[in-house]
Amino acid sequence: MTEDNRKFWDAVENIQKAFQDIDAEYAKMADECSPLMKLAVTKWVMKHIVAHASEGGSYRYLIYDRLGFGPEAYAPLCSDGMTISNEFDLTLKEEVAEFLKNNDIEGAKKRLGYCDEPGCYNEVSAGYPALDGSRRLSCDDHYRQYGKKL
Repeated sequence: MTEDNRKFWDAVENIQKAFQDIDAEYAKMADECSPLMKLAVTKWVMKHIVAHASEGGSYRYLIYDRLGFGPEAYAPLCSDGMTISNEFDLTLKEEVAEFLKNNDIEGAKKRLGYCDEPGCYNEVSAGYPALDGSRRLSCDDHYRQYGKKL
């Protein structure tokens, strides 16, 4: 391992440790709250998460505009906040059920975020323009197979 590689991996390890320490500190702070305070904060957060799921928006919109935090909240809330912002959708089941009722498997795949390639059910990880001018959404395997050729 080169000196630069070692420095890089040491830095990554230090960042991971810092996030673990922050998570532990936040967990300790939450444990020290009274049950009534935890209930009030949880109710407030759930109200804003449901509004976000209903109305949509980016992760940044969720933490800055809906929850009222500043830039200091970006990293500590990132992993869970991105999951909420990107995956939580109140209409998903109904829309997919409608696709399935109409035997529109490709439509259901697209709505669920699966690869455009027929017969592939891997999650989308890349987008690229298709030869006909439309946009293709594909998994890593099909992007390597088709997308890099464009």
